[in-house]
Amino acid sequence: MTGSKLNTLLSVVAVCIAMLAPVMGAQAQELVARKHGSVLEQIENSNLKQSQTSRVQEILDYAHQFRGVPYRHGMSSPRGFDCSGFTSYVFKRFGINLDRTSRGQIYDGKRVSRNDLQPGDLVFFNGRAARGSRIGHVGIVTQVNDDNTFKFIHAACHSGITVSQSTETYYRNRYVGACRVVD
Repeated sequence: MTGSKLNTLLSVVAVCIAMLAPVMGAQAQELVARKHGSVLEQIENSNLKQSQTSRVQEILDYAHQFRGVPYRHGMSSPRGFDCSGFTSYVFKRFGINLDRTSRGQIYDGKRVSRNDLQPGDLVFFNGRAARGSRIGHVGIVTQVNDDNTFKFIHAACHSGITVSQSTETYYRNRYVGACRVVD
């Protein structure tokens, strides 16, 4: 590149920087004014977090489309689901392949404590025949309350795809743990 072409290119770059600097500075000042805390906290509350929230909302909206579909042991289709068939079917639609069993699904994500639950997390319970820490049922968290109780959508034996609450006696006494499969 000749000296005159380089000077022209540098002049164009300088003009672009001069034009963008006030805009970029204003955006940075607006970000600082709107958000508080460390850079990590700001990122956590930024569009990156919002896009994750949007993805979780898409997953939950898709799951809710199946409300009322009957429970069918061993099935994983809109004609009928068992609990792990339902969760694996829903997440597969979004490119997340889960184990086919509730006992296996707890290892498909990052374990989270009950205090850190978020919508989209998988929650695990003892089933009717399972006791202790043995997993026999799984659902997807739809809502977390301030007191760490939650609602979840799942395939229930008697009502099919439904939303239940962690405060219901059956589930309150059988909660085993949770994992996060949506980053």
